[in-house]
Amino acid sequence: MTSAATALSYSVHTSPAPLRVGTEEAPARATVRITLTNSGPDPVPCDTIAFTLPVGSGPDALTAAPDTIRAATDDAGWSAGHQGGGVVHVRPAAPGTELKPGARIMVTLADVTVNHAVGAVTIGISESRGTGDGAEKLRRVPGDLRLAKASPTAMLEDFRPDRVDVPNGEPVRLTWKCEVGPDYEIFYGDQRRMVNDCIDADGNGAWTSPSLTSATAFMLLGRNDQVTYGLTTAVTVNVPDLEVGDLDANGSVSLFGQAAEIAGGTESSPAEYVADTDGVITGYIKTTQDQVPAELKVFVTPPGLRRQQFATQSWDATGGTLNQEASLFVPVPKGSRVRVVQKGDTNFTAALTWFPFGAGSLAPPPPSQ
Repeated sequence: MTSAATALSYSVHTSPAPLRVGTEEAPARATVRITLTNSGPDPVPCDTIAFTLPVGSGPDALTAAPDTIRAATDDAGWSAGHQGGGVVHVRPAAPGTELKPGARIMVTLADVTVNHAVGAVTIGISESRGTGDGAEKLRRVPGDLRLAKASPTAMLEDFRPDRVDVPNGEPVRLTWKCEVGPDYEIFYGDQRRMVNDCIDADGNGAWTSPSLTSATAFMLLGRNDQVTYGLTTAVTVNVPDLEVGDLDANGSVSLFGQAAEIAGGTESSPAEYVADTDGVITGYIKTTQDQVPAELKVFVTPPGLRRQQFATQSWDATGGTLNQEASLFVPVPKGSRVRVVQKGDTNFTAALTWFPFGAGSLAPPPPSQ
């Protein structure tokens, strides 16, 4: 967290995470690590930074035995000491020492005896800056640090997919172990789904996702009256669908898939195809006799649209091998029916090539079509 009242920012991590409450038979010890950072552009003079751990036996208290706490820092120029009652002071060796921009100090609070009540606690922060007549007194900083205390047994654990790499269009089965009682919800993409009905009486959960077409991250959240706890996992998809804005590539990128020759040759005959993907057809026709034309036509009928005609003709008065080739370039949307007609009153040559965008063929339709 960061606070508008100070140039320092604070973050907190615990071991274990989340904290586990203790029992009479099994007391719980934990370590709390608080990192303070000067994330601003200017040096910050420091005198005392105080952290207050709430003491007591209730759900909003961290420990009922603060005397066990041991405090230390990872910077030889700064010291940390437990003042009693859960209050820890962090001070530089020389009062008013400046914390440079980007500098960080980790404060470790070891041997924290966590109390027996599940809940959420707040670690208070106070600080004073500067020395002499201009020094600021120790004061509370808004936006304190929050910690959750979970039950001795994990609310939620072992959240995993049955496979981490699935073919495009196939689902994945997610399993987990949890306490029975809290509410559990899975989040993925822009979707969410309550999964309490997917958990058996022993706390074993299992849920099958919808068909996946791209890499997907899943988050499982468990909530009760005191805490929210979550786990995440992710699944990749072979040959995924992509939806992008700007695309930067550090390697090679192929726009076209495997090209294939279609139609062409020297015979006057029609041919029909169906496009499995978007692509283009390029082709040419060339007559070999003076003033005897050869014609190439490609008819494309996209789904839901009228048939489009693309045509070209080779006819050159010079005749023979000097006749110019007549070329075509035809866009073909996915799902289109394509008809190719090449004809001439005498000899000609023709060639057509299919260039798919990605994977997909231009193949003759099944007999039923």
